[in-house]
Amino acid sequence: MILTGAVLTDYGLYGGRNEIDLSCAADRPVVLVGGLNGAGKTTLFEAVRLCLYGAAALGARGGGRRAGSRRAYEEFLARRVHRPAGGGGSGLRARQGRTSVAVTFGFFQGGRESEYRVERSWSSGAGGSGVDERLEVGRRSPGEPEFAPLDAVERPHWQQFIEGIIPRGIMQLFFFDGEKVARMAGGGDGGGDGAEEEAVREAFNALLGLDAVEQLQADLEVNLARNLTGGGAPLRAEYERIKAERDESDGAASRLRERLAQKETDIDAVRARIGAAEDRIAKVGGGFASRREEAKAELAAARAEHEAACQRLRDMCAGALPFALVPVRLARLRRGIRDDQEAQRRRAGQAALEAGMGRMLARLDEGRFRTGAGLDAGGAKRAAQLVARAAAAESGGEDMPEPPMGLSESQASGLVRAIDEADRAAAGLAEHADAAAAAAERIAGIESSLAKAPRDDEIGPLVSKVGKLHSEEGRLRAEADHIEGRLSSSAALRQHLNAKLRETMSRIYKAEGSKRGAELTRRVQGALEEYAGRLKAKKVRTLERHLLESARTLLHKGDLIGGASVDPETFRVSLSRPGGAELRRDELSEGEKQMLATALLWALARTSGRALPFMIDTPLARLDRGHRDSMVDRFLPAASHQVIVLSTDEEIDERRRARLAPHLGRTYLVEYEGGATRCREGYFEPEAERIAAV
Repeated sequence: MILTGAVLTDYGLYGGRNEIDLSCAADRPVVLVGGLNGAGKTTLFEAVRLCLYGAAALGARGGGRRAGSRRAYEEFLARRVHRPAGGGGSGLRARQGRTSVAVTFGFFQGGRESEYRVERSWSSGAGGSGVDERLEVGRRSPGEPEFAPLDAVERPHWQQFIEGIIPRGIMQLFFFDGEKVARMAGGGDGGGDGAEEEAVREAFNALLGLDAVEQLQADLEVNLARNLTGGGAPLRAEYERIKAERDESDGAASRLRERLAQKETDIDAVRARIGAAEDRIAKVGGGFASRREEAKAELAAARAEHEAACQRLRDMCAGALPFALVPVRLARLRRGIRDDQEAQRRRAGQAALEAGMGRMLARLDEGRFRTGAGLDAGGAKRAAQLVARAAAAESGGEDMPEPPMGLSESQASGLVRAIDEADRAAAGLAEHADAAAAAAERIAGIESSLAKAPRDDEIGPLVSKVGKLHSEEGRLRAEADHIEGRLSSSAALRQHLNAKLRETMSRIYKAEGSKRGAELTRRVQGALEEYAGRLKAKKVRTLERHLLESARTLLHKGDLIGGASVDPETFRVSLSRPGGAELRRDELSEGEKQMLATALLWALARTSGRALPFMIDTPLARLDRGHRDSMVDRFLPAASHQVIVLSTDEEIDERRRARLAPHLGRTYLVEYEGGATRCREGYFEPEAERIAAV
């Protein structure tokens, strides 16, 4: 099955007709719907479930079969009629016409694909009393342009037909919200392991059909009690006493569910007020106001960076940098220094040669030298001529001119170093100038943002109001969690009383003697218990395997869990380390507990064997950065063939959206503006673009 679309008409925050295409390709299974808190994400999540299941989708709010519960459901429907801002009125009397939610989905049955359309609508009843609710179900085959009424199934059974495709009992496995998972994991004020075990028990019994087995056993107990006679009167009285105690407990539980429904409704109302207040904060620039001190710190840092870059430029200008303005002349000067030094070396060599030749000629004129050398006056004269010609040839035959600069070696070296420093300064000039320009641009942007930020006397009262509303929501949530805890205890008491009833019936059977019908009933009960036990054992092993795989996939500590087991009676989940030692829940962080709860729901969904889409509301709200990345990278792309995610801009931000991009089929953004929520294609704009737009 795959959800192909949803249409909300004047439902909750959604004014007018809002149509959303939810179809996606096999290689891009994720549909991402973004929205700020209070914009209408949870309303969309709630609307899809309400359309498919009616009162049953609301859990405790929908109640059971009591008349009071029906009235609570009708009051809930009345509150979900869209009321334009400033329009006045309340409930269904606020407007004419029908409020409706429609969901379309594709489904393969018998090797053939069909598309179904489920629409649930309501308006005030005749005479303004009650609510007139209507359910329409249509079907069309590929190639057919319109949906035709579902003639193959009688209208009174349309709801059962829908639940045959998407069983109500396993709805919580495929439609769940992050807050519920957090409470199930014990991440909130209430919940804890008891809430987790109760959720697992309900889902497990539903996906195996064990709830029907329990009902059949209860019916058999009643039948057995009616057919037994004789000396078992005291036992029958005890049976009736226990049964009355169970009925009283059921009544108390029903009243608790109604109280919980009211608390959930109050929480919804407070959340709507929070959303409206936060929307007003956003309109007056609350985002800038909340970042005022951070922006001031950024401004000081940018100014310091700008001053440092400018100082580096000033230092360069005070040094050799001005010489870099005449690079051609510097090159000539470098060559001139080199030629000057070469000329000085040649002139010094010539002087040394001439001095040596002079000394040699003087020796030739000495009489003792000629006598010792055996030369006469003529020979000495010829030798002197040869030496003079050799000296002239060595020096080029002419006197060398004076060097043009006459620089000393230390002076020449200093000038060359200065020229090199000018070249390096020219190379670093662009870098420091760019740094100074970038810092100046940052300063201008931050100063502009600070100038647009609202004053504290504007934003303060709104922030204070939001804080009080959050406190009120926390108080209501704590009260609701307390009621949920009492409901969990009530469920445990009912299980205990059912066990006592079965035990009493067994004693009645023994006291009354054997009758054919009673014996057959007992044998059927035994067969049912054996069937349920074997089925549980088989599926529990499958659940344990899927749980271990899912937990290892989601937890970024891959070696944290070595094994997982589920008690088939209590459905308590036990964990062990790779070495076999017990892993206690209090050793896990809150994020790890929530990831484990998500892994448990994923494992139950995989154990069900049904190819249904996931729809998840705010899945990352209470997770840290590492576990958020794990959910985005490992869970959302692989959870199912279709995953519809409702997220804020803080949960799936720009970075995580980019990581999820290869798996995204469609993206939407729900925005509350002008008293109504609208849905459009796209997602939150990147922060840089939002700042530029402002």
